[in-house]
Amino acid sequence: MTVCKVVLANLGMWVRDHYFPVEYAHATWHRLQVFFQLSGRVQWGAECVMVELKPFNDRALNRDLMILCTKVAQDQLHLPDGRRLLFCVQGVYIPHLDAQETMVA
Repeated sequence: MTVCKVVLANLGMWVRDHYFPVEYAHATWHRLQVFFQLSGRVQWGAECVMVELKPFNDRALNRDLMILCTKVAQDQLHLPDGRRLLFCVQGVYIPHLDAQETMVA
């Protein structure tokens, strides 16, 4: 069980280093926990997997969440089976995401 906790903590720190705003560079697991516990839904498609997250009640956290979603969209992450991984916030428009979808189509 301890090994599993270490792996999850390392994965959380890797996500922090690559996709969170620079203000989170030294954030601990406890500060990031609200993002990893955010509720939402996953839509499995033939070509992509969309993770739709519910927004926070806090404007600053929503701004940071949008930065995270935009960075994931810009990097065009793919799952091991080849499907593209997308993150979005319910009811929020992400310009980079739409621009990339147009380029693909």
